[in-house]
Amino acid sequence: MSQPLPELSDGELTVRLATPEDIPAILRFFQANRAAHAPFSPRRPDNFYSAAFWEMRVALNLSHFEQARSAGLFIFDADQREVIGDINFSSLSSYPFHGCTLGYALAQSHWGQGRMQRALELALPWAFEAFNLHRIAANHLPDNLRSARLLEKLGFQREGYARDYLLIDGVWRDHVLTALTRSDWQARDHTAPLVHNGHGRR
Repeated sequence: MSQPLPELSDGELTVRLATPEDIPAILRFFQANRAAHAPFSPRRPDNFYSAAFWEMRVALNLSHFEQARSAGLFIFDADQREVIGDINFSSLSSYPFHGCTLGYALAQSHWGQGRMQRALELALPWAFEAFNLHRIAANHLPDNLRSARLLEKLGFQREGYARDYLLIDGVWRDHVLTALTRSDWQARDHTAPLVHNGHGRR
C-alpha cells in the first residue's frame, strides 16, 4: 500500500509504528507492566519479553501495516525515548465490512492522567481515514470500569455482551461489546455501494 507511515503527535505524546531502535523501550514498557496488564490480557509466551521476539514483531508490524492487515502502534512520551502504551487496530477488513478491532494498553504509572484518551483522539481519526473504516469495535471486561469510561468518552456505543469471549490470563472471560462508527463513510471503490445512515444506495 502507498499509505505513509503514521507519526501522530499532540506535542506531548507521539503515536507511531516502532522501529528496531525502539526495542529496548518496548521491552522496558512490557516488563515494567507485566503484572499490571496480566488481568486484562491473554497470556503471553515467555519469549514475548525478549529482544529476539520484538525484532521479529517490529518487522511483522510493518509488513502487516503495508498489507493493510493491522496497525500495531506505540505511544511515546514527548522526547520519544520511552514507550508508555500501545494501540492496536487488528483484523482490518475492507468491503463489505470496512472495520477492525481496537486494543490498547497503558503503563500503570500513567493511569488516570488522560494519556490514553489523548492518544486515541490522535489514532482513531487517523485509522478511520487511513483505512477508510466504517466501524471500529472495542471490547472490555465487565469490571474494567476505567476502560468503559474511556470508550464512552470517545463516543463508543455499547452493542452487546459476549459470554466466554476471550481467554484472559488463562480464564474464559465475558466481554462488553462496543463500537464507534463513522456516519459520513463513503466508498473509495466504485464497485462498493455508498452508505448513508444505514440506508445503502448505488
